[in-house]
Amino acid sequence: MRRTLAIILAAALAASPAFAQAVSFTDSRGVTISLPAKAARIVSLSPAITEMLFAVGAGPRVVGVTSYCNYPAAADALPEVGAYSPDTISMEAIVALRPDLVLGEPQIHRQLADQFKAAGLRFAALDLTGFDAVFSAIETTGKAGGDQAMAAALVSSMKARLEAVRAKLAAVPAGSRPLVFWEVWNEPLMTAGPGTFIGMVLEAAGARNVFADLAEDWPVVSFEALVARKPDYIMASQMQAELLTPEKLAARPGWSGLKAVKERRIVLLDGDIVSRPGPRFVDAVELIAKALYPGLF
Repeated sequence: MRRTLAIILAAALAASPAFAQAVSFTDSRGVTISLPAKAARIVSLSPAITEMLFAVGAGPRVVGVTSYCNYPAAADALPEVGAYSPDTISMEAIVALRPDLVLGEPQIHRQLADQFKAAGLRFAALDLTGFDAVFSAIETTGKAGGDQAMAAALVSSMKARLEAVRAKLAAVPAGSRPLVFWEVWNEPLMTAGPGTFIGMVLEAAGARNVFADLAEDWPVVSFEALVARKPDYIMASQMQAELLTPEKLAARPGWSGLKAVKERRIVLLDGDIVSRPGPRFVDAVELIAKALYPGLF
């Protein structure tokens, strides 16, 4: 029944004048993508892009996703064409879905472009490496297969929410902001560098990444280096919840002396919203800011 309703809605959208006009846009590779009308059958190779498509009204037009595309629930129920990495993507499964547009990320899916071209499929790569890139990608998804007014309103709302956080933190001196250690993995001890999306979210939320001086995106660090930097908070994805209880952290050799552990300043967040460069990343900024500055939020 749900699938029937989706087909009816997609047909109704396709028949509307706004969706029947020719569409042209330039992707992050500099390639011009031209469609006779808004894309009616879209395959998304990125969980973040999938969220964007649904957020801008193009959900009924999405016909295929990855196994990581779990939000919203309607996306989780769609046919899967593989996981996230290029070696897991099934070209046969994509071709069978007859998409008129395949969307992916340049850093991950660019190497598949020639295969898509050989299969006669349009492929567009959308850069998601920063906040402004995310806003641009949302606008592009609205233009390519969704509602441009919805996309513009979403971007405007996200920017306003970020500005509201920035305004509340304006009076907090940069040197007084809490030092945060983000744990990606424990063995070996790995963190998120400032150039990662997690690093950008932490900064926007008023945190100081204790390893902000490292150039790598996902550096392996020593416990000794962590101790020297004296983090005020330890944060991580909720996927690490079992390993990051105050008791288990205190049981790690030497960790019981860390201020963040002694004062039980451990914050776990939904890994999807904090690391996924999609419409919900502002939620993560707000949640972290509230955890760090409960008196301001």
